[in-house]
Amino acid sequence: MTHVAIPADEHRRWGVACGIALAAHLLAGAAVLGWSRAAVPPVPEPVVLVELPPAAAAVSARQPDEQPRPDSLPPQTLMPPIDIPPVKAPLPRDAVTLPPPPPPVQLRRSAPAAPSAPVAANPIAVAPAGAGTGTNSTPGDDPKARAREADYYALISAHLNRKKRYPKEAKKALQEGIVTVRFTVHRDGSVSNVSIKRGSGHELLDRATLDLMQRVAPLPRMPSSMKRDSVMLSLPIDYSLKTS
Repeated sequence: MTHVAIPADEHRRWGVACGIALAAHLLAGAAVLGWSRAAVPPVPEPVVLVELPPAAAAVSARQPDEQPRPDSLPPQTLMPPIDIPPVKAPLPRDAVTLPPPPPPVQLRRSAPAAPSAPVAANPIAVAPAGAGTGTNSTPGDDPKARAREADYYALISAHLNRKKRYPKEAKKALQEGIVTVRFTVHRDGSVSNVSIKRGSGHELLDRATLDLMQRVAPLPRMPSSMKRDSVMLSLPIDYSLKTS
């Protein structure tokens, strides 16, 4: 085997060249490493979303912490109701207790009452004697004259109740009642001043009564014993489903 001797200068040049090459590789590696670090972007931190309540709600939310809890309160003891008897107010010193009133005194009648006229089948209210015209407007003390006058009123009452017409609509509606009609009858039987004194509460029955007074006129004449020219009467007209 043949050994070649390398001069010292040549050996030194090779050492410098190897050192330069190693330094170049180190610089290139450092440059590549720095570039890779600069190329990778930084990872952002996660964002946390916080929802804040309104100012009023925030204040009210802190109030329960400041107030004591209901559990910490001692239980309340309910007192039983107490019945207080009513207290009578004392009378003032100036009050005067009045004695009870004396019992009513019954007065004795000096004369017996006059006998009343016979009552007709249906009650008829007759106006006072001054309402009529003419002389001797009252039958006087003649019992026969009073009886004839009562018979005349009963005749008019029976005549009107017999001539009345029950409205069909009122029958269907089961309407009943009594209509009190007021009118003036003259000596010849003519009728005037007709009006409803007291209604039945049903317009159909009241209207039928007014139609009745126009339909039956004239009424029977007054008897000769009645010495008055006219008389005002109030006569009830009965509308009953049982008797119609």
